[in-house]
Amino acid sequence: KEIRQYGTILAIELAIEGESSYFNSLRETIISFFLERGMMLRPLGNVIFLNPPYCIKEDELNHCYHSIRSFIEQYDDKKTCETNF
Repeated sequence: KEIRQYGTILAIELAIEGESSYFNSLRETIISFFLERGMMLRPLGNVIFLNPPYCIKEDELNHCYHSIRSFIEQYDDKKTCETNF
């Protein structure tokens, strides 16, 4: 739906039915997905929020970006198939 970025700080608001909310249930899915990949993100409802430390290494940051892309691709595929994520 919307992407905001400043340096390495990234916020991606995923399109959902209804209004965005910090309490959207997609939050739990986002947390589980990224924890399985060794990442701790701070999802704000249906918004993926990445705020890496200044000392992050390039390969670690690339891992974060690839994982986010993977989540979005899976989310889009499941949304297109009209199934619940």
